[in-house]
Amino acid sequence: MTSQPLLDTVRLEKAAADHGFDLTPVMDGEWVSFGSSQLSERVWLKATNGDQFILAVTDGRILSELKRDAAINDAAQQGPGGSAGAVQLIGYGHLYNALARVSALARSLPTLVAERFKRATAGMPQSTEVERLVVLRVGQQLFRDALIDYWGGRCAVTGLTIVPLLRASHIKPWAQCASDDERLDVFNGLLLAPHLDALFDGGWIGFSQDGAIILSQQLDEVSREMLNVRAELRMAWVAPEHQSYMTHHRANVFRA
Repeated sequence: MTSQPLLDTVRLEKAAADHGFDLTPVMDGEWVSFGSSQLSERVWLKATNGDQFILAVTDGRILSELKRDAAINDAAQQGPGGSAGAVQLIGYGHLYNALARVSALARSLPTLVAERFKRATAGMPQSTEVERLVVLRVGQQLFRDALIDYWGGRCAVTGLTIVPLLRASHIKPWAQCASDDERLDVFNGLLLAPHLDALFDGGWIGFSQDGAIILSQQLDEVSREMLNVRAELRMAWVAPEHQSYMTHHRANVFRA
């Protein structure tokens, strides 16, 4: 692996290994390519001028999520063959954080959570109500873990970072989902502070297409003040995959 200076190669290998890309790195032209024994995602890394790096990924959804970060420069970075594209990062710390985000997203994006649920419950009996409840709790814990990964351990609206307090809130309610793929889809969930979770689950609040909070007229001004629910609150971001679930919530859960 001589196309990268030795120090750069060591730094890239450490950053990748620390975030689950534990397979032996290989050279791919000017890039160093990293795979994982636990994740399906592959990343390519390249050090450029000074303390600048380029990161390429295989999954376009992960690339789109990375570009939400203000520390990432998404300007026309060309990735290697087999990648969905690349982003530029200035500073080793930003590279480190970006790889942490890639790893978290690779664990949480759709289909992966449902697959883990199927594996975890494959041999579990479900003939009694108690047994079905145990299976349900496995699914709910996997869903919560996926939301913590996707939202970076922060409330999607307030930014609260005390993870034990945060709630995994379904957008389209569990009972109304047509399949486990819907129930466990990370885009069918918001990580919320406890009071927002209760309000959202009960239909007292909703969110518009651009993530702005919608307050039910049934929630009076005094109650809004007591709950500190303000009209300027909004989601940190909204992905296109959230939209169908949000539409369902506004039509079937929100107290219009």
